[in-house]
Amino acid sequence: MMLDVISTINRKNKMKQYFCLLIIISAFVLLNGCGKKQKDSGAIVLHDILQLQQAQINSFDPVDAYHAGHIQIVKQIFNTLTDVDLKGKIIPSLAESWETIDGINWVLKLRKDVLFAEDVCFKDSNERAFKAEDVKFTFERLLSKDSKSLGISYFNNLLGIDEFRNRESNGIEGIVIKDDYTIHFKLKEKDYNFPNLLSLPYTSIVKKQAIVFYGKEFKLHPVGTGPFKLERFESNEQIGFVRNESYWEKQNNMQLPFVDEVVLNLTTDDNLAFLMFKNHKSDFLELNLPIQRQLENTKMPFEYTKEILKQTQLNFYLFNLEKITDKNVRQGINYATNREKLQSIINEQGFVTQSLFPSIFEDLANSNPVLTYSPEKARNLLNSKMTIKLICFEDILSRAIADFIAKELQNYSIDVKIEAVTFPVLVERLTRGEYDMIQIYWGPLYADVSHFLNPFRTASFPPNGNNFNKYSNPDFDRLVEEAPKVPSDKQDKQYLKAQEIILNDMPFFLAYFKNGIRVSDDKFEMPLHPLGYRFYKYARKSPQRK
Repeated sequence: MMLDVISTINRKNKMKQYFCLLIIISAFVLLNGCGKKQKDSGAIVLHDILQLQQAQINSFDPVDAYHAGHIQIVKQIFNTLTDVDLKGKIIPSLAESWETIDGINWVLKLRKDVLFAEDVCFKDSNERAFKAEDVKFTFERLLSKDSKSLGISYFNNLLGIDEFRNRESNGIEGIVIKDDYTIHFKLKEKDYNFPNLLSLPYTSIVKKQAIVFYGKEFKLHPVGTGPFKLERFESNEQIGFVRNESYWEKQNNMQLPFVDEVVLNLTTDDNLAFLMFKNHKSDFLELNLPIQRQLENTKMPFEYTKEILKQTQLNFYLFNLEKITDKNVRQGINYATNREKLQSIINEQGFVTQSLFPSIFEDLANSNPVLTYSPEKARNLLNSKMTIKLICFEDILSRAIADFIAKELQNYSIDVKIEAVTFPVLVERLTRGEYDMIQIYWGPLYADVSHFLNPFRTASFPPNGNNFNKYSNPDFDRLVEEAPKVPSDKQDKQYLKAQEIILNDMPFFLAYFKNGIRVSDDKFEMPLHPLGYRFYKYARKSPQRK
């Protein structure tokens, strides 16, 4: 998701830093204040930590959901028409079914038992009912001329979108209400993956009455159909959710969610996050490398369980194609890196990849590996001395990987100058082209293979997309554009061919797919989601706990 984040950072290139006093005050409040409500009220309260990195939480509006932390919040308050299940498959959500006969016309049947959460913006329950008009309003709001949402680019295939965006029409021709619980989407071109797009967090369904009532303040007063309601928000410190008593979804004939409240603590401080977990102020903790090392070297006062999710976030290094113009050099760098040794550095934090596709797309990920370690091929391709400027993040793992790459390339007379920088500085280097190789990551917002290929299309040159090193190959473009136009069971062949082309051109050095590592104090069970969503609605007390 970094590429989406960068587009926004370019507009809002600001980063606030914590002063020591503020960290101490926050630690005191969090360590002494949270964790008491469950004991006092008897409610089932789950505590968690959201470890923010580059961006703070300043809006709960789905159209603003551009970074991972924001998306986690949106998933608790809102629903989309479709969703992604625990196996990474598209399933019904607010749309109970959909059908198409040609890949262009999509008819969705909507649920009839859904209410928006109780709120002062509604006069009665009739106003709270979810209907097709809410779908139409949501998409027109997202895609309007005034919208600055990053979600706009995903829906350029809607019929009439250009006229609507240019204010030549009052509505989108490709969105038609058939009745209160039936809506018709019409596309310009075939797209058999269209239901995947309807799971994007940007498309979370909102109610016109709530938007009108709150106006610009809707971003801090969200009203949705999701399992939880926002109860409180303490900027950069804590978010409190309470059960939406009107929530529609059940699991095994039991009403969701299973918990009464979620207290989500916000921090950018790894030490504080670890201390909160150690002191029973959080039931879960996500592990990056520094926190994992603390955990391994600390005697914990309780037993904990560790779970590993093979994440879909691809970490790689873009080549500056204006500086490293020789394809042989780019291929040689990939062949020169011992991937088994690289895996030993990454350890549990991820798994070294030999292709563009993550394990969520099992058939594609298990295809014949393309990226291999071959010193002989590397020597034939890297036959002259050169110096490369490599930009990476400041964290321990990023620096360790950069050092390893530099050491490997020394064997081929390539001198690598490493510059480890903060996120804003890295973005600046990236957008200005001030690098030879630069670290970047890309994670999916929805379960679609093309999401890992679209950023490298010619049509994705900035400002229309995130193809920052401006890689371009018409054969690659054609395959990626045409794949969604054939039924899903016939798409893999085209995606594999597209991968073959781009890995021959090698506009990047592929490193690894990041794992999600989570530990829990065993008070609650909560399933891991393949896209990294926190499914608090499914969380329940562990059987062994009273």
